[in-house]
Amino acid sequence: MVHDVVVVGAGSAGLSCARMLQDGGADVVVVSDTIGGRLAYDAEAGVNFGAYFVMANYENARKLVTRRTRINPLSCRFHDGADGSFATVSGHSVRRSLGLGAFAVVMARFIRKYSTFKKNCEYMSQREAMELDPYIARLFVQPASEFIAAHHLTAVAQDYVSKFSYACTGVDLDSITALDFCNVAQGLLIPIHRFSFDAQAELNRLGDRFVRDTVVAHSEKDGLHTLQTAGKQQLQARNVVFATPATVTADLLGLGDIREACQLYVEHVRGRLRSGLDTEQMNLFPFTSPIVFTATQDDGTVLVYSRVPEVDRDALFVEHELLGRKDWDKAMYVTGRAYVEQQYGDSTYVAGDHNGLGLEPAAISGVYAARQILKKLVVR
Repeated sequence: MVHDVVVVGAGSAGLSCARMLQDGGADVVVVSDTIGGRLAYDAEAGVNFGAYFVMANYENARKLVTRRTRINPLSCRFHDGADGSFATVSGHSVRRSLGLGAFAVVMARFIRKYSTFKKNCEYMSQREAMELDPYIARLFVQPASEFIAAHHLTAVAQDYVSKFSYACTGVDLDSITALDFCNVAQGLLIPIHRFSFDAQAELNRLGDRFVRDTVVAHSEKDGLHTLQTAGKQQLQARNVVFATPATVTADLLGLGDIREACQLYVEHVRGRLRSGLDTEQMNLFPFTSPIVFTATQDDGTVLVYSRVPEVDRDALFVEHELLGRKDWDKAMYVTGRAYVEQQYGDSTYVAGDHNGLGLEPAAISGVYAARQILKKLVVR
């Protein structure tokens, strides 16, 4: 049987793509060994082991999730790495009021520009959308640290914004682009929520169109794609969308340079945080710390995100019990300036967070691929 489309991968990009293709009447099959990708929600524990929040301005990724508790930005403690810390609202924030105001002005411009860019990316490639806005194109290649210095935000970034960025990315400001930095920094101004993801509902939606397997080889001849899986299945389609992690996509398609991935490790802990860590909902740390952030959940348990596989829990907790763990050896592709094209030939598409960090950019890339395919199916 020859399908209209095979979507490889079932994360934010793959599911968003498949959803739009299904709604458009396409014959689509999704192949993945897991469902959700970084939407790693543990329904039994009620915690997110992957992406931790969604923003209120997520127009596409929010279709896949249910928003839960709003994260209070005023209930954060920022640690400076030398046993000093301060809350979001404190005498320290008063001293940084001018810098915080300047940051808000810079971000207001970014949010306005980025909103248009995101909408354009639903209908055109990211490269085309950047060509329409030199501001966004410049941010894509500019290091975040350079952007901060250019806008005289060094002090407020060091105290506040860099720690929030580190919590979202696991890397420092020299490693990520200004575009990714500003994207995640929106979470300091725009409401953010924890979320749940109903994997079973997505499986029910796909029905027998979901194949739980791993694609190991891809070939194309005379406009027909053939995909071989680890389970010895063979799928054929007129179009294929690779919504897999960047390294997997690069291997299957023989791509060139891609961004490098960071590593993150998440532990779900029941315990009592030590003094100085127990006053706010979240603790945010500088890049010099192997701990990225801690977040107290509604039931009093704590998520600990780190960039090292072994965390000294005794340094964080008076007493503790490990409830669960998730290792992300390739968490997010955030380091470098490489750009991955979104279409190769007439019928091969790439979707994911290869060029832009976060659930929403990934979802938008899936929507773009689906729109391109649906236009061809209408013509046919």
